[in-house]
Amino acid sequence: MDQLLGFAVLTGPLFLIVLWVPVCIAVAVWIARKKINKGLPIRIVGGFAVFLLALFLPVADEIVGRVYLNHLCETEAGAKVYQTIELPAEYWDEDGKPRFIEANGEVHWKQLVGMAEQSTVTKTHSSLFSITDRRVVIKNNANQISGEVIIYMFWGGWLIRATTSSNAAVTCDGWRSNRYWYDFYNGLFQSAKILAEKGSEPFLN
Repeated sequence: MDQLLGFAVLTGPLFLIVLWVPVCIAVAVWIARKKINKGLPIRIVGGFAVFLLALFLPVADEIVGRVYLNHLCETEAGAKVYQTIELPAEYWDEDGKPRFIEANGEVHWKQLVGMAEQSTVTKTHSSLFSITDRRVVIKNNANQISGEVIIYMFWGGWLIRATTSSNAAVTCDGWRSNRYWYDFYNGLFQSAKILAEKGSEPFLN
């Protein structure tokens, strides 16, 4: 029974599309015959245009929403470091690698109490296209935003939301990987000792 229900959920949108196509054809034929008072070629072209318009109208917000999501991912999303957070020597091993960041990008925030803190804020970016943005914000000990990761999520057009029970969103590429987060945190936090040594090096032409 559960498998049957799952199949119905997955094929629901496809079933509606199959029903919608004949309706679009009927509307296109009717408009071509009754509303386009031109020669046969013009009627054919006009009817085909009406068919395409009617066919894609129910999923127009799905198409535009994905285009808008891609635009946001390319222009606004991603990891941003505004100012690095310097940490003393005990936070780093002999090779200069951070002791508080795992290889999978997980940060031991309890070790950074008093030095930095992270919070996540999710809000609606566009109610028209069902796009939300999630911001993972890291502040330093002066309560200043030192870096953030901005993620946009598109929750589908009205037809998808109305015909499926899935709560999965389409989102920007890349940020789900462990390497993405490791590189972000490793760039945000810097060793105070290494920075001091670099600052003391003589300038060479």
